[in-house]
Amino acid sequence: MATFSTQIIDTELEVDARLHDFGLSRDQILAIADVAKAWASDASPLMPKNAPGTLAYIYGVEALRQQLLDGEWQVDRTQNVESVVNRVRGIRIGFQNVDHSCDLMFPPMPRSSKGSAAEGMSGPTLFDYAGIETGPLTGVLSDGIPTYYVMVGEDGSVELSHPVISEGAYKDFVERIFVRGVGDDWAEDIDPETGPVSEFDIPVSLKR
Repeated sequence: MATFSTQIIDTELEVDARLHDFGLSRDQILAIADVAKAWASDASPLMPKNAPGTLAYIYGVEALRQQLLDGEWQVDRTQNVESVVNRVRGIRIGFQNVDHSCDLMFPPMPRSSKGSAAEGMSGPTLFDYAGIETGPLTGVLSDGIPTYYVMVGEDGSVELSHPVISEGAYKDFVERIFVRGVGDDWAEDIDPETGPVSEFDIPVSLKR
């Protein structure tokens, strides 16, 4: 597979400046991650083993929308992928539980396989990114808006990054913005076996 040149944003000033390009702040991204962690930690031992990851995803998406929705940012469910979109600035953002993030040597991997919808929205395709003419492609989102994810690692690390998705996994990254490194203020890890069963088709029934 071709090796791509990923844009890494990792210094404090660069991260803040890049987030500002999107109309975002570091505090907003950290708030999303902290909500996800709190709900994962709140999972009862009597719940299914995937409960921490599933709760982190559900409430992570909710926190994403609570932090970002305003006149420019809107709820987006293109191809049934739960996210927010800013068509003025040209960016879409979703939420993702990952094994870890903010590591230069070992890029994050999703804790559950990415579906064809997410792959179609990841753009550019691996072929486009490598500058290869492929002819007509199917399953590629036509609006041309890049999809970033708030990636929350089991160790508490957080990055906002634009992956290239293929065959259910991140094959490479167009850009990675390191928001919080390992060990800042998270007390415990989430069991890697407790990731969500499915990120985009979770049946939820709330009882009051």
